[in-house]
Amino acid sequence: MASNVYIYDRTRVTVAQICGDSYMMDITARQVLRNVKTVAAQHAKTGDYIRNLGIVTVPGERGTGRTVKDRLVVADDPGAAAIEWGHYVIRKVPGGRRVQGHHVPGMHPMGRGLALTKAIG
Repeated sequence: MASNVYIYDRTRVTVAQICGDSYMMDITARQVLRNVKTVAAQHAKTGDYIRNLGIVTVPGERGTGRTVKDRLVVADDPGAAAIEWGHYVIRKVPGGRRVQGHHVPGMHPMGRGLALTKAIG
């Protein structure tokens, strides 16, 4: 016979606090960072991007968020969005007024690095 289980909001915050204080969160964040750097290193022009990668601890989203710690892998580089999702390059055609452009696809180092990360457990 199945029964309903109710989890109170305070319990959810308590669980998020316990997870946020866990050293496993730090280990996993470092593993994600390492994988993102590995993926980004496969491209020749990502040196500044790799140097600007890091891990930050931020307030979580559960409850008020002030007592929960989350880890984020961040790319603090002006070209991070273009590297992740791609960009459009526009060039003027020599001798004319026409504009020629093409799309440069994104490398997706954040998404691919996260996908490479194995769950610890």
